[in-house]
Amino acid sequence: MGVTVQVRDLDPAVNDRLKEAAAAKGLSYSEYLRRELTRIAEKLRIDERWNEVSSASRSTRERPSVPTEPWRPLGMSTDEIVASLHEDRDNR
Repeated sequence: MGVTVQVRDLDPAVNDRLKEAAAAKGLSYSEYLRRELTRIAEKLRIDERWNEVSSASRSTRERPSVPTEPWRPLGMSTDEIVASLHEDRDNR
């Protein structure tokens, strides 16, 4: 059996907007709120997992430094850069 939730002091205008949104989707007010709360909980779970993965990723590798000056030309033509990339890929 599910859990009953009671919300106190909800602004009447918010209540009306939620009821209108439920009606627009052809859902009961209760079903609409159930789906919205489930969606919020899922997003929280995803956000928490993302934070875990991001933290682990940051701690296991060193982040490259961000250059403080603008990019400088490499002194190579586009053809030389492409040839170098192809050569590197062929050597893997």
